[in-house]
Amino acid sequence: MNNFNFYPFTTPQIMTDDVFQAYGGLSANTSEEQRKSAYFIAEMAASDDVGTLLVQTDVTGSYALNSPVILDGYLKLDYSYVNQVYWVRFYDFKEAVYYTISGTANWFAGLRDSKYGLLDINYYLSNCACVGRVGTYPYQLEVAYNVGLPTGTYGNPNFLLALTTYSQIILNEIQGYGNEAPGDIGVKNYQNQSYRESRVALLRTSFGTSAKANFAHKLLTRYRVYRSGGL
Repeated sequence: MNNFNFYPFTTPQIMTDDVFQAYGGLSANTSEEQRKSAYFIAEMAASDDVGTLLVQTDVTGSYALNSPVILDGYLKLDYSYVNQVYWVRFYDFKEAVYYTISGTANWFAGLRDSKYGLLDINYYLSNCACVGRVGTYPYQLEVAYNVGLPTGTYGNPNFLLALTTYSQIILNEIQGYGNEAPGDIGVKNYQNQSYRESRVALLRTSFGTSAKANFAHKLLTRYRVYRSGGL
């Protein structure tokens, strides 16, 4: 499971009533607003699960040069699956623009690994003419870039089934019934007067810890990027 980043959307980008019903979703007695809310929450959880935005989107991120996301001259951007870097902008201590690098077709910035979202700024930092000039050394940088899964990926059946599964979980919570337990918690042991079961350990995922949540998580395994391990 990945660290959570700011989510730039306020409405569902992929899920619709037609998709939900096509993949087994049950929408009886639900309002349009309830379904849209469930679709939005499901898409946000899937984005957290795979570590990037599901649709290709332009974003901007700011980072301090002493930040732990900058390792040996490599900047770990907020998202994986980086498609393009538009510019890298350095700011000095007075918050004035010190230097701007356009794109990555140059000596100063390059995509070390687009899948893991690693931007190489080591050459610029090593050759910056400002070293030793008190008060003007860049201390913060800003990056404008495009991220998101390859075009069409979110339309694959495993993605749509994962989104439908979690949308249903959210709808069930809104209506107050239908999940394994209140809050859709993971149940390892269950017993009543005539039946008892003990399950295998459940994972903690962006969708939750229930068996259904683990099912949705498993459907997205092919696309998930473990960025800490990748570093």
